[in-house]
Amino acid sequence: MKNAVVICIGSDKVSGDMLGPLVGSALREDYALPFPVYGAVGESVNGINLGAYVAMIKRRHGDSSVIAVDAALGKEADIGRIRLKRGGIKAGGALDRKTEAVGDLGIVGIVAKESDPKDVMNALLAVPFEFVSSLAEKIAEMIYTVLVSEA
Repeated sequence: MKNAVVICIGSDKVSGDMLGPLVGSALREDYALPFPVYGAVGESVNGINLGAYVAMIKRRHGDSSVIAVDAALGKEADIGRIRLKRGGIKAGGALDRKTEAVGDLGIVGIVAKESDPKDVMNALLAVPFEFVSSLAEKIAEMIYTVLVSEA
């Protein structure tokens, strides 16, 4: 991809939702990705500010392909897997939020088992940080490898 932007969605205050911010930090600090990266530890892109970030990315990077990264809940057998989704991702889906898809390509890491919407926060709080950190590192390496090898 000649022009790419990565938006890493999640909260750095909840272990199971830290996947996006950890990926963003790794892409910036460990890989020095030569593309814009929005969302990192200390600079969360979340349900509160996601709309503003999406609008800004369209304004500043309208001709760029957008890769969206987020944590997700899934089947128990899928925990730890990475899923690619054409057409982006709907952030906050586990919380039953009605949002539009973000990005041209979505990358989600399955961090916990799907649960009742009332129990989502408990499920996310119970995810070990080390597990999320390891999954984030795999995703950051994957993004770097694909974007830099095609640049």
